[in-house]
Amino acid sequence: MILNYEKLPYQHKAVKAVVDTLSDHDDMANEMVLEPELLDESVQAALLDNGQKYPGKDYLKPFPQFNIEMETGTGKTMVYLQTIMALHKRFNENKFVIVVPSRAIKAGVEDSLDKLKVYLSDIYNTDKYHYFVYDSKQISELQNFAGSSFEIMLTTVQAFNKSTNVINQEYNEGFFGGKPLDQIRDAHPTVIIDEPQSVDGAKAGKEAIASLNPKVTLRYSATHKDRQYPLLFEFGPVQAYQAHMVKHIETLGTEVNTNGNVAFVQLKEKPVPVGNSLQAKVVAYKQVGDEYKKRTITLNQNDNLFEKTRTPQYKSLGHVIEINRADDFVEFENGKRATLGDNEGEAQIWIQSQMEALIRDHLDRELAMQDQGIKVLSLIFLDEVKNYRVYTADGAKKGKYAQLFENIYQRVLHSNPKYKKLYNYNVPVDEVHDGYFAQDKATKKKPAMYRDTKGDTKKDETAYDAIMKDKEGLLTQYIPGKPETDTKAAKLRFIFSHSALREGWDNPNVFQIMTITTPKNDLTRRQKIGRGLRIPVNQKGERVYNDKQNVVTIYASETFEAFANGLQKEYLQDGVISNKIDENTFAGLIIEKTPSEQEENDNDIAMSSFGTVTDVAEEQPEKPKIMHKITNEESDGFAHVLQETKVTNSQGAVTNTGMRSLTQEKKQQIIKKATEKGINQEAASSMMDYFAKQYKAPVIENRKEKEKVKIINRDNPYLDDLWEKIAKKVNYRVKFKESALINDIVNGDNPLADIQLEKMTAVQTRAKINLNKANVTNELISTNTEHLENSDLPILDITRQLADQVGLTKEAIIKMILKTNEKKHDFIRSIKLNPALFVQRAKANIKAHESKLLNQSLVYVLNGEKWSKTDLKPFDAAKNTLWLVPDKGLKKTLFDKIAVNSDEERKFANQLVNEDKIKYFLKLPHWFKVPTPFGNYNPDWAILAEKDGSQRLYFIAETKSTLDRTKLRNDENARINAGQRAYEAQGLEDVIFKAPVVVVGNLEI
Repeated sequence: MILNYEKLPYQHKAVKAVVDTLSDHDDMANEMVLEPELLDESVQAALLDNGQKYPGKDYLKPFPQFNIEMETGTGKTMVYLQTIMALHKRFNENKFVIVVPSRAIKAGVEDSLDKLKVYLSDIYNTDKYHYFVYDSKQISELQNFAGSSFEIMLTTVQAFNKSTNVINQEYNEGFFGGKPLDQIRDAHPTVIIDEPQSVDGAKAGKEAIASLNPKVTLRYSATHKDRQYPLLFEFGPVQAYQAHMVKHIETLGTEVNTNGNVAFVQLKEKPVPVGNSLQAKVVAYKQVGDEYKKRTITLNQNDNLFEKTRTPQYKSLGHVIEINRADDFVEFENGKRATLGDNEGEAQIWIQSQMEALIRDHLDRELAMQDQGIKVLSLIFLDEVKNYRVYTADGAKKGKYAQLFENIYQRVLHSNPKYKKLYNYNVPVDEVHDGYFAQDKATKKKPAMYRDTKGDTKKDETAYDAIMKDKEGLLTQYIPGKPETDTKAAKLRFIFSHSALREGWDNPNVFQIMTITTPKNDLTRRQKIGRGLRIPVNQKGERVYNDKQNVVTIYASETFEAFANGLQKEYLQDGVISNKIDENTFAGLIIEKTPSEQEENDNDIAMSSFGTVTDVAEEQPEKPKIMHKITNEESDGFAHVLQETKVTNSQGAVTNTGMRSLTQEKKQQIIKKATEKGINQEAASSMMDYFAKQYKAPVIENRKEKEKVKIINRDNPYLDDLWEKIAKKVNYRVKFKESALINDIVNGDNPLADIQLEKMTAVQTRAKINLNKANVTNELISTNTEHLENSDLPILDITRQLADQVGLTKEAIIKMILKTNEKKHDFIRSIKLNPALFVQRAKANIKAHESKLLNQSLVYVLNGEKWSKTDLKPFDAAKNTLWLVPDKGLKKTLFDKIAVNSDEERKFANQLVNEDKIKYFLKLPHWFKVPTPFGNYNPDWAILAEKDGSQRLYFIAETKSTLDRTKLRNDENARINAGQRAYEAQGLEDVIFKAPVVVVGNLEI
């Protein structure tokens, strides 16, 4: 298979944020703006656009550095490679260094550089880059870096962060008698840092990056630690989830209860000093009545666990002989240790249970997805390699987990005849799993050995070659009878690894992740889920977007609550979310606001020091907006308002209840209350928007909290009638031609000729310099404003920029400009007054016309296919999304519960039940989609009503919180317009499309 590359809007925005900042937001600039004051102004404008905080000017020294946040699985590597191409094309930048923290990530980036070379050159319509991976044994490659060609060097930070590195050595011959590093320094490259928290988190890393003499440094990560650099673009966990660009997360935990039959002892938390000794809390079985239940037991030195619990299994432990706070354990007389988080005594039971759940889920997902061409993968992290692979003088043998896996797999596979439909049903069990670890090569005295490593040593490369270089092979489905799929990689579905795959390896088709790890393992929850967040791909290499099935399951070694709480703590530590709102929360946020009287007076006083410009105010113009940085005082005031309105608690912490209460009406109340406290209206609105946007965490579904939605009655005649009317599928076509678009832009409403451009100006200030012994002063004499005309700008430059941004040919842009000039003879001359502004306003104008014509010319026709009623099946949904249909409504709909996405939908469903004119209704399933040019459209409801007791009306309806279409997003309106067109198709005349609706009365029955 060959992976297809999709143009994703958020990736384009990430690239654009960097290019706009470095061009001072000037579409005509062809050189980077690096002068500190100008660059800082551009950065503040970028932060204003993106709603980010301004950290101060320290980021400019010793060279400008910027953060770009990309959530794991959203294409970070693609984004920075596209950014390299954009900087090369726009500014003719030719020298780039990509610095990564480990060989694992280096292998992945090298693979991307190789496979994306032609694709990126094509989409950016520019020359191809030459790349090389720095190797101290091939040091001569650096000599090419200093030339004029388009070069990308890929290296780990370990290759140049020590004085002993080859690249830092002085040479008497070659490299002009200096260090190899000088070749890079002289090129003054743009540096890309992948995972900067691991590259330059310490002093040595920062010094290493500085030694490259960067022109500018761009830092890409999902978890930035250094927040002193401006965040030019953010696509973090919240944004990724809201945009449906990563899988949802669920966790499956197993709580083992052996009722005291096993000597289970677990250290619950770190031991604490009490007086002159240490005290520990353990979880153990305690006799409660006639049962043994897990309880928390406090232990001191010399305590006897049996005496405290009366559980016979603990008799052999003896007394506590050591409580260790440094290594977190409690040791007993018989040598047994209870360690932090370890389920010693019940571990094997837990592993077996979790592994069986993983295998069963894997096979069930394969059944559901194999016809979609999606190969399902599972990833299992091990505590020690030897538990999977044992090495003897006779070679490698299966460890206990490999044997356990094969036994469970065979049992589950043959437990249900439905699995016989799987393509892999007859594949031998030892071919469906394998382990990827770093390897010590075999010698005459010992066999090859695999090692417990993290992916940052030379020996890891053998492991990464195996998985990085055949990524497509791992994604290829094995299909019996197709020889091209009869490969090791295609048959492999279960991957075992140590921590080596914790970063740098993101396979989009990982749906199950299990960790069999020790308490000391440093694999974080974010790293665990990060391996499975990418959207899956099919055999055509295309992403498959389906929220219902795009779920990664984490088989956690802790309860759902503990996993969710732990993940939240990691998000808090990484600054992704914050649970406390205070004087620092909003401070530094850049906004635009109308100046206060005091600010105007301050400005007047400042201007008066230069003399009086005019004494007559002919007409008061609209007050210009000014840049304003939210102060700590304003942030503290708004934080108190959030407390007073119960959005945060008395400690200022964000609560789920408070967030659920945050309706649009309540937001306005909060803004009003803030203004009453003296906070500027625009500042209060900006802080409210920032709060609502930032303070949401990804929702992790507890699979135990899911509930089955059952079918009540499939044979209802009303359902048959309604389904017959709505089940017809449609295709669309767009009939307008480019000539029609040009005509509409030139001669229609809102023509190109109506674009108004402010002239560029040059303000000349004449001042007299006065010198005396004490100081130097200046005296303003006069000012003169000149309007400038850029007569040197070729019209072709404008057409190229517009064509790139609106998706038309340059010829079409030239034609519409020339035709407009025929109607308005000074039109081309007016463009030259402010060409950059013209490009922006023309772009908006053209896109508005495109959207209008697209809607006007959209035609739908039946394609002869129908949605099958048999596709309406029972399903599982999260409990908190389900509305229980009251008894009165069970005859009116198909399911006993309805999955609702909002309070509006819940209220609307209740009205449908209680309205006598409504005879039947159905919440349409996620797969009931109307194709549109703006993406597939999934309407909310199908409704059958009777008017005057006899006339039947059939509706497709979309619920919203408002009837005012101007308050809906552009994409929502576009889909609604397309839906309206779809149900005007010949053959669907009986179906009435109503959108938006808020209450049943809007159906006008």
